[in-house]
Amino acid sequence: DELGRGTSTFDGTAIASACVQHLVQHNQCLTLFATHYHSLLTEWKDEPSVRLGHMECYVENGVEEDAEEAREKDHNITFLYTLGDGPCPASFGINVAKLAGLPDEVLSRAKQKSTTFAKEMSNNESDKLSPEEAEDLC
Repeated sequence: DELGRGTSTFDGTAIASACVQHLVQHNQCLTLFATHYHSLLTEWKDEPSVRLGHMECYVENGVEEDAEEAREKDHNITFLYTLGDGPCPASFGINVAKLAGLPDEVLSRAKQKSTTFAKEMSNNESDKLSPEEAEDLC
């Protein structure tokens, strides 16, 4: 999804989605497509020719937690550098920022913002268009 770098989140997601659609429907080749756009996972999870995977990690004090709990708690993570089946159960961007040495006050504010954004996006889920509906708009 680096094709969408430098764009808005929605344009980046749209570009990545269109690329996946082209690869699946036209090229039909073996492809490794890495993305941070979690909405693409939902969009392609039922496509028989697509297999979802994620880079595994060990989450100290909470391996089986859901995404919202993981966002709100302070976990230490260890990246295992192995490919696991299925989509990633949560985003660990705040943990990566912690590993990079960002100040605690920045991490705390980022956690708050992440939780707020996630709630806003989940409230807007009913407003989402299907890929077919979006294509009809073009």
